[in-house]
Amino acid sequence: MKTISYDEAQELACAVLGLDYDTFVNENREDEIDDALYEKLEVTMEQFQNVASALLPLTPPIGSELTNTIYNAFGKEDDDMGCWLAICKMPVNG
Repeated sequence: MKTISYDEAQELACAVLGLDYDTFVNENREDEIDDALYEKLEVTMEQFQNVASALLPLTPPIGSELTNTIYNAFGKEDDDMGCWLAICKMPVNG
């Protein structure tokens, strides 16, 4: 099983919590993401990372027009670019 990286887990947690990941990273406040996750869901970032990694293969397969690769991914719609962006992904059957 692929394990998502700690950074991917933090970015996914921000999406779940409605926080702006880039702001926390640019201001070197990543520990506050971990605190907010525990406050809201009562899980540590490591626990969240493990659960997200286990759920990733269950996400619907999507195709990348750039690479012609099919992925399982957690993502979000990017309003500025008008497209869907993967937060963390893995190739199907990979």
